[in-house]
Amino acid sequence: MRNPTRKYLSNQIARHKNVLDGATDIQLNNILNSENNLKIIEQCREYRKRVFTPFVTLFTFVKQVLDPDKSCRKAISKVIAERLSDHEKACSQNTGPYCKARQKLPESMVKELVQELGKETNSRTPSGWKWKGRNVKVVDGTTMFMPDTVENQNIYPQLGSQKEGLGFPSARLVVIFSLAIGSVIDYAISATRGKGTGEHTLLRQIFHSINKGDVLLGDSYFPSYFLMAELYAKGCDGVFQADPHRHYDFRKGNQLGEKEHIVAWKKPKRPEWMDDKTYKSYPETIKVRECKVNGRIYVSTLLEPRKYHKQEIAQLYKLRWQAELNLKSIKSIMSMEMLSCKTPDMVRKEIGVHLLGYNIIRTIMAESGEAHGISPLQMSFKSTIQFINSFIPLFSYCPKEACMQMYRHVLGMISRTRVGNRPGRNEPKALKRRPKNYPLLMKPRSFYQKELSQSESYALA
Repeated sequence: MRNPTRKYLSNQIARHKNVLDGATDIQLNNILNSENNLKIIEQCREYRKRVFTPFVTLFTFVKQVLDPDKSCRKAISKVIAERLSDHEKACSQNTGPYCKARQKLPESMVKELVQELGKETNSRTPSGWKWKGRNVKVVDGTTMFMPDTVENQNIYPQLGSQKEGLGFPSARLVVIFSLAIGSVIDYAISATRGKGTGEHTLLRQIFHSINKGDVLLGDSYFPSYFLMAELYAKGCDGVFQADPHRHYDFRKGNQLGEKEHIVAWKKPKRPEWMDDKTYKSYPETIKVRECKVNGRIYVSTLLEPRKYHKQEIAQLYKLRWQAELNLKSIKSIMSMEMLSCKTPDMVRKEIGVHLLGYNIIRTIMAESGEAHGISPLQMSFKSTIQFINSFIPLFSYCPKEACMQMYRHVLGMISRTRVGNRPGRNEPKALKRRPKNYPLLMKPRSFYQKELSQSESYALA
């Protein structure tokens, strides 16, 4: 006997699939198809036949983070509009059921979806977008803030330089991006201070996402002996800007050319966080290539100068800036710099859903680039979000042929919204627009509120 609730949920999924499934070759099928989502539902707790099933909750949450107005009220209004357009009974305007449904979504499921879509999109990278036929992944870290609640402060305490009651809890995020497409391959979250919260620690948590044959790009914070040794052990390579605190003497080692050599890095003393068995598994020395190009020093495991010229290494490292632009897209365009959830588990889910929405947009950009023969890095991320937000309601209810034609037009418009190519751009870090002349909050808000209420009492007396 068939489960009527499962049948209801299957129909619900099939209906929502049409939002971005007008054509059979749309890559979003990898995450929005019925099998994947039924698997997600099975991971959740027992559920009843209601509006906010796990799938609808997730789908609504994704659309919420892609919308400039991220309020739950706006998200509910979209659900009501969709149900009425589909000749179903409108649900309540109360945001409570939706918020409770979001709390019940497993955090592990959200992260799994981010990884799945990032992995699938990266696996479809055309050979022309790769660097010398190899997948390049970029690692970078950033911080973000969240509401000042007791729960958030306990897990993600504010910066130590801020007085109590004047700052916001902060979290550190380390992300591995695909260079060719810009999608998130994996991510890790921690507090910004305390043991085990550094970017190296977070990178070790997601290091399994670096596969054999990949090339890893990172800034000067990452090139340590242990990371380079782990890259060798996995059959990967790395390109990093040199650590400014390390001394580089080009008179030593195996000379490859002017300001270019291969040297042996010796194993340092065992760090406190590493156990003795793991420490002994590392070799006593590793070979590292060091080269200087236009005044900058780069370190790499690419030891073949004929195959990988130092100018090519320098040009590849310049593309690391794409990770900064990707983080800017997530934090500024998608407004993730200041989160809105008031508990740590919801904060992590909010970050995960932002990254899931980001991967969906990157998948569409990759499909547009493949269809029109241009790199996704040349397209505007913000314009793509604007197009998708504008056309999502129409995709849901158009006939299939009209939907397919409309989607092809959307892909064409996305491919024509290019970002400017401004190499060597140099701008001052200064603002022209003057901020409003308000004093800074130097004491907790409650102190001023109490002070104002007392002054009003005296005035009335």
